[in-house]
Amino acid sequence: MTKFNLKKAVAFQIILLFLMLESPVLCGSYTNSVHGDINAGVNRTSIAAHGYSRGNCTHCHEQHSSVSGSEPAPTSGSASNFCLFADNFNSSNQTGPYIQSDNFCFYCHVSSGSVQSEGGITNNTYSNTFGGFTTIYISDILQAFNDDSYDATYPGSHHNLYDIQQFAKNKFDFFKEDSNPCTACHNPHLVKRNKNHPSDPTYTVISRPTDHDNLWGDDANERMSNYSGYRSIYYYGSTTLYEPGGVTSNDGSLIPDYNTFCLDCHQYQVPTTQSESMNPNTPTGYLTAIDWSSTGDMHGGAPRLFDLNGGPQRCSGTIKAPYSDAPVKDNYILSCLDCHEPHGTILDNARPSTYLLRKEINNNIVGGCGPSQANFCEYYFCYSCHTNNHAGPANCFVCHYHGAENIACGGPWHDKQF
Repeated sequence: MTKFNLKKAVAFQIILLFLMLESPVLCGSYTNSVHGDINAGVNRTSIAAHGYSRGNCTHCHEQHSSVSGSEPAPTSGSASNFCLFADNFNSSNQTGPYIQSDNFCFYCHVSSGSVQSEGGITNNTYSNTFGGFTTIYISDILQAFNDDSYDATYPGSHHNLYDIQQFAKNKFDFFKEDSNPCTACHNPHLVKRNKNHPSDPTYTVISRPTDHDNLWGDDANERMSNYSGYRSIYYYGSTTLYEPGGVTSNDGSLIPDYNTFCLDCHQYQVPTTQSESMNPNTPTGYLTAIDWSSTGDMHGGAPRLFDLNGGPQRCSGTIKAPYSDAPVKDNYILSCLDCHEPHGTILDNARPSTYLLRKEINNNIVGGCGPSQANFCEYYFCYSCHTNNHAGPANCFVCHYHGAENIACGGPWHDKQF
């Protein structure tokens, strides 16, 4: 190559680089995310000290593990995949509890000890942020993923990070061997700040595993209102306001379609290292595959068995408001997050897992939980939306689980829907 051609080649590469940096496709989405926001984005203390602006990529990525001749804190002693300042995930920890270094996201998403210049990032539970529950049991992501996050005497449950990583790398093309489990549900370069805007779904923080390069819930066709049988549950402390965030609308138009989102994984029998399915037809070591269609679960699209008053069967009970409020719909389809916490919960009902059950649901605090009160925990959970005509508190999940069917109320129970 002649000297002239070499100069042209270098010039072309420089121009191409600037075009890439200015491209709205390559960097525009990140600068619109909460991590890339110049006012609220990532701001690692050790990087800010060198003059890097808030939101700069260097707060998470270290191309050479060196700034001004030394590695910024925290120092890992070796290069990490994806040029991150620390390893993505400690896959040798298969069950938890977790420490900060087990997951890259924990370095920032802790209320105390964060590497962020603010000193900590608060992330309350779904029941708090979107449901208005005023008691804070869990205040950050690291807490949510630890069984003893509130009280070691009453361990809760969490989404198992190792299980997520193992499932995602075999199911979704974007997910690599060393990807962070959190990225199965979140795209860190796209996420918004929904905790500051709980009733505005355009600030969604999730991306479907099958559509990782786009946010989920920000478009109108990605909301719970697309289910004609959906009705939002009550906001805590009110019987006139609804989730999310205490709004007057209860049609789900302000709630992402969590059912479609969650079923990207849970339509399958997901392998599990620390949970137990109550469905006797689900193989040991797997969670039950959930069917939310019209031929599936009763809390999904399947038509109701009884009317709102429970019909003639002695044990069916009645359905509470807001589902009993006029106009009554032919059938109700719940959102997964009407009942479940996406990260973790403090509830314990003495089972191997409490299945991420919410502490507060439909303006009701779920009480009676603890190692010696397993029956009461499930009873008070279901009591959030149902009355119960059993003689006393019942071990509800023995009979009422995903994929069960009650024949004539008295049994037998089958591997269909209740």
